[in-house]
Amino acid sequence: LVLRLQRGQREIGITNNDVKLVALAGLCHDLGHAPFSHVFDSEFLPKVLGESQLEAMGWSHERMSGQLLEQIVDSNYIDEDCISREDCKRIEDLIRSSCGDYTSQYFKEKQYLKEIVANGRNSIDVDKFDYLARDCYYCGVQASCDFSRIMPFVRVIDDTICFKASEVGNIYEIFHTRASLHRRVYTHKVAKAIEYMIVDAMVEANDAFEIVKKAQSPKSFLELDDSILKRIEYANPEDDDSRLRKAKSVVERIRRRKLYKYVNEYCVPTEQLKNWKKVKAEDITACQKGDGGVDLRPDDIVVQNMKIDWSMKDKNPVDHVFFYQDARSDTKFSIPKEKVSTLLPNVFQERRVRVFVKDEANFDAVSRAFEAYQERHFGSSRQVAATPPRSKAKRHALSGPFALKKGTSSGLRTDPEARKKLRLTSREITLGGGDANGKAKGKKPLTPVPEK
Repeated sequence: LVLRLQRGQREIGITNNDVKLVALAGLCHDLGHAPFSHVFDSEFLPKVLGESQLEAMGWSHERMSGQLLEQIVDSNYIDEDCISREDCKRIEDLIRSSCGDYTSQYFKEKQYLKEIVANGRNSIDVDKFDYLARDCYYCGVQASCDFSRIMPFVRVIDDTICFKASEVGNIYEIFHTRASLHRRVYTHKVAKAIEYMIVDAMVEANDAFEIVKKAQSPKSFLELDDSILKRIEYANPEDDDSRLRKAKSVVERIRRRKLYKYVNEYCVPTEQLKNWKKVKAEDITACQKGDGGVDLRPDDIVVQNMKIDWSMKDKNPVDHVFFYQDARSDTKFSIPKEKVSTLLPNVFQERRVRVFVKDEANFDAVSRAFEAYQERHFGSSRQVAATPPRSKAKRHALSGPFALKKGTSSGLRTDPEARKKLRLTSREITLGGGDANGKAKGKKPLTPVPEK
């Protein structure tokens, strides 16, 4: 993209050094991702440190990316003529430009360069083009936007990246594709169940492996990667180290596919989105009714307060996008949503509350408590469908001659006489009816199929 702008608009003065800095920012902007990427940032650290302590710590993967880049340059004795100290700061500026708490120090004249890798103004950047196209391809999801048509129609006007007006529908589809991937892939209920198990294992193993402490320094940060699960799995805890033993048991459950079970979810009403507060596990367990000896604790369940938006919370990001008319235009303008289509959404944020249970034996009790919580706060259940019971006593078992014998697990291993009657009955249905002895109505008796 930066090369296209350099060649297509020579008047804006993009230098070869600018191209180098933007390219390095694109290569290094995700260096600071810890094990399991955003799970570490948004799930693990808040659970260990708490929101207030995490905010005071000021940790973000963008900030760590900048620190790691400096360390790479220093430790490998990269020449100042190649990448200087000031270059590292400029690259960090490009990487962290979308962070709300970061104040830009460079690129006062060429503001548009900060919109290429991490666009804090409307979030349309090459990082989004990259991961949306890649994830759609590898997950088998059809993208509704055409990325190849966007970059050829980019121009810089008044120090701002603008798009051709005819591509406004394609711009909307970028955000629609992103929301669809979040709903179908990134927040898939089984994927989230495994993520919560990974978080629980890392929380319990934090004291033994000093995970949070290592994440605070770029030098020790390099010791953290996805192998942390293997290290937990093969650790030899001391007799009094109950937390590490618990971490090992959680990792073992992941290996054996004994995952946390998804119970149900509901969508938060639109009118309550603005003042919505996160649901806690204590809120669900407080609604438990008499459940035959099952006493739920907050630690027995996981509550996911899921948020899916169009990258700018409850705002329409396209309201912050500028367009131009044609290649000869030097005027930028916005396009109101009403001029594009009447089918576009009026709400750009969705919140859902999901509940997972750690022990399947508590599944039915958690399901009833979750429904009771919804009835208390909304007057009725907000779930799309009721939760099927998991208790064996509540399942409808076969009765009569086709019931399974005690101790069998397959429908093929039934009583021989029942199997013979089942085959006869099937043939009677084909012929139009008959009795259990194979005498069809108005037809010759059927010959029983001999047992093999």
